[in-house]
This record gives sequence, structure tokens and C-alpha cells, in this order.
Amino acid sequence: MIYVAFAIRSLIVVVFSVSAFSKLRSQTAFRDFTSWVAGLPVPVAPRWPAPAAATLAAAEAAIVVLAALPWTVVAGLALALAVLATFTAGTWLAVARGTDAPCQCFGASAAPLGRRHVARDALLCVAAAAGIACAGAGGARTGGILLALAVGLVIAVLVVHVDDLAVLFAGDGIGQTGP
Repeated sequence: MIYVAFAIRSLIVVVFSVSAFSKLRSQTAFRDFTSWVAGLPVPVAPRWPAPAAATLAAAEAAIVVLAALPWTVVAGLALALAVLATFTAGTWLAVARGTDAPCQCFGASAAPLGRRHVARDALLCVAAAAGIACAGAGGARTGGILLALAVGLVIAVLVVHVDDLAVLFAGDGIGQTGP
């Protein structure tokens, strides 16, 4: 179970690193994220977009630090679980209300929020819960830890690029020629 815990920590740290960086890399990026939050059809977003955007970005950055450190990993995964539950509910609500807003989870995207984003957030939520359950196990070897971290990294890359993979495997006509 210790290796599962390391893989999940790696997954959570990488996913939230990319997500936080995409929002905090520049004033323009944060302004774009705040505007996106304001346009979401969820209760908090239109009323207080700047505080909501700042809180989400700060929580994502905190998750990275807390989940990476061994003495705060449970707190980091618990915060990730709470944030991911919020993301899952908010994304589901936005999709249910028929939003055509693009996903801004990892920077600008042309893909509108959809069921795959709800599923992605829910699966990450389950992973964070599993990480909490597995945390604290001992007896790991260096090679196993490195492999677990690599597995988490690979899964994180797939999660971050879920929209690109959906386009690649859907064959929805983007980049195709002819009828």
C-alpha cells in the first residue's frame, strides 16, 4: 500500500502543480481565470469571482506543498479531497445547466466543460481519498518509491491532457480532410 500512496501523492502533486501554475503564472492568466470563474453558472462564481478564483488558486498551491511533504501529506490529501469534491460538484452543476464555457483547469482550452471533466474530477477525488487511506504505511524501498512516483507522473500527464486525448481518440473531424 505504501507504493500506492506514493503514486497517488505524485499524481496529486503534479496535477495541482500544473493547475496552480496555469492560473498563477502571470497577471493575465489569473485575470483570465477570474473572468472564467465569473461566467460559470454556479452560485458563488458570479457574485464573488475574484475571491473565489484567489481561493481556488491558493488552495491548489497549498495542496502541492502539503502533499509533497511527508509530515503534512494527510493534510494535503485531505485538502485535495475537499477541493476535488468542490470541483466535481461545481463542474457537474455547470454541465447540468448547459454551460459552454471551456475547461480552464490546466490553462486555456477550447473544449467545453463536459461529463469527462466531471468524471476526471470524481476519479481524482477517489484517488485523494485512497491516498489518505494508504498514508502512513512504511517499509518502502527506494526503487519501489521511484517507480510509484513515475507511475503517478504518467497518470498525471494523462489527466492533464484528457481533452487532447479525447480529441485524439474521438475522431471528431478536427484536422481531418474530406467529407
